[in-house]
Amino acid sequence: MAGTDCCQLVGDLDMSAIDGCVISINVSSSTEITDVCDTIQAGPTIGNVSITGYSSNVIYIGCPSQAGVSISWARRYDCDTNTLYFMHTGQGQSFIAGEVSGNTFVGDPNHNYVSLNERSDRQYYVMSASSTSGPTALYQRSLRLDGYGMNYTGDLFKFDTAQSLIFDNALNLGVGSWYLQSFNLSFNPGALPTASYSFLFAIAD
Repeated sequence: MAGTDCCQLVGDLDMSAIDGCVISINVSSSTEITDVCDTIQAGPTIGNVSITGYSSNVIYIGCPSQAGVSISWARRYDCDTNTLYFMHTGQGQSFIAGEVSGNTFVGDPNHNYVSLNERSDRQYYVMSASSTSGPTALYQRSLRLDGYGMNYTGDLFKFDTAQSLIFDNALNLGVGSWYLQSFNLSFNPGALPTASYSFLFAIAD
């Protein structure tokens, strides 16, 4: 296909617009095609950007922990102008499982990377156990707290679900604005915490 460079060096990818160290990035899209009375019509082109990177350069020393939020967007398509609108429908369901603040970061005991905007009154244990490595294998059990909305202050993209969740095209992909739809933060002892994002975008003619 003309205009496609199939082989490029990862090291040449310009990530200067992103605040932090990126581990991986994937961009995909597809156009909604419909058959109306034997007439093929092209609808909106919906895309997804998935980015994973380090949320901090500070080593985590606590128990394995996670935090995340899932955000819904209502879609409205204007076929006259071929424009797809994303409308924010709320801050989204969020959670924290385990320790993600306090004394769990080497050299940074007071940093709090993530917090829930609204907290539920209910906490409960979640666990993951497997005997495939024998009866002496370790398993995880952590206390989970659910909530509504999230405030995140680490790398790569800071956000507060109570504010705007629309980001400018940070990688100059020519697709306009990005809409945050999900976020996950993972903490593993002895490693840097990682942040994973999923963004929606629409391509116009």
